[in-house]
Amino acid sequence: MNNREKLQKMDRALRLLEDLKNSQVALIEKSSQLQLDAMEFNFPNMEKNMGDLYTRYNESLDMLNEELERFDIRRNKFEMENGLDKEEED
Repeated sequence: MNNREKLQKMDRALRLLEDLKNSQVALIEKSSQLQLDAMEFNFPNMEKNMGDLYTRYNESLDMLNEELERFDIRRNKFEMENGLDKEEED
């Protein structure tokens, strides 16, 4: 695999990380809404469980954000070190 192909794979990985982050945000929003609903319905077990899920999903989102930032920096460094940040000449 040449450097250009490797950069393309890195870009794909960034898109997947971003997609995973968006999915995680959706899980956080849904668990939060379900926790509120459980409070309204007076279902304490569900309320507690949704609160626990909310906490776990938030922790996962923090981990994803850190990884996204680290990987983005590494990808940009790879691009610059290999001169891939310059326009290709025809």
